[in-house]
Amino acid sequence: MTSSRLLLATLLLSLVGGCGKTEPTKPVETKPGDKNDSTQGSSTPGPGSSNTGGPGPTPPGPPGTALLSPNDPIQQFAEKFVTDLLKASTMAGAFPQDLMDRVSPSFLKVIGKPVLTEADKKASFSVDAAQAWLRRAGTAMNGVGLPRGHGSPSAAVFVGSGIAGGPDRFLLRVVQEQGGWKVAWFELGAVKTAEGKTTGPDGPFQDFAVLAFLDAITANTGSKDDRALLLGGLLSAKLKNSWAEPFQQDKDRGYDFSAVKLGMKADEFGAGITGFTRTADGEAYKIELMKGQTNTAYTLKLTKGASEGEWLVDEFTKQ
Repeated sequence: MTSSRLLLATLLLSLVGGCGKTEPTKPVETKPGDKNDSTQGSSTPGPGSSNTGGPGPTPPGPPGTALLSPNDPIQQFAEKFVTDLLKASTMAGAFPQDLMDRVSPSFLKVIGKPVLTEADKKASFSVDAAQAWLRRAGTAMNGVGLPRGHGSPSAAVFVGSGIAGGPDRFLLRVVQEQGGWKVAWFELGAVKTAEGKTTGPDGPFQDFAVLAFLDAITANTGSKDDRALLLGGLLSAKLKNSWAEPFQQDKDRGYDFSAVKLGMKADEFGAGITGFTRTADGEAYKIELMKGQTNTAYTLKLTKGASEGEWLVDEFTKQ
């Protein structure tokens, strides 16, 4: 690692390591009549709860999405993951098991392709392929700023800024899974765009999905093949089959789409893009892709995914 990369990584480690020290999290006061046991309905922790299963603030009712504070354990989990990924990507050898244990199997199935061995096929992902993808993403980061996140009792999304000379931002989604927080999505974005305006409890998650899709087709921080894997995890089955129905050889390697065709789609929409905008318009989004002085408008529609906070692109049509 070069001295400049070391300096940036050290800076980020110091920032994250110091987060919360000036304003420690206060213990939660239990109100009379409150119980924190299995008789109290749902046991899913809310924003502010520990990923170790310890007590935390009572989830809002009904559960909603709130801006996370710097001291929130979910926020700190996100910061530590990105910091550890940046550090691991500079070192030779396999990633620490602790780091990989923080990645959800659902995301490993997105980036852990192709699957070639019988063991990989049984797991539906290749650990080696997933580590290689994460290493390439981490290596592209010259350093990062602290992420800004919105969380609900069972999911949270973050947008973090990059540092000059690297990607403009990173995207991170985490979910409650297997007794703790897991990274369900990670991605880099290179094209500058305005912050999205959201409304309603699903607003931050929907905007995250739209931004992730647009970054997957426009980012130049990753190869076409790496971005095709992301598109495979961002599109509904209907749109994947429409754009990139898999051949048998794709299915034999663990894909439910044609990686070659999705890579071509990414280039078709994203090649030469210098900017984009996204505006919520009822149940859809109005998208504008900019190439120099030329703007092309599209309509984007989402559909709910299988996991908490997950939304998928179901339609993307030119206006």
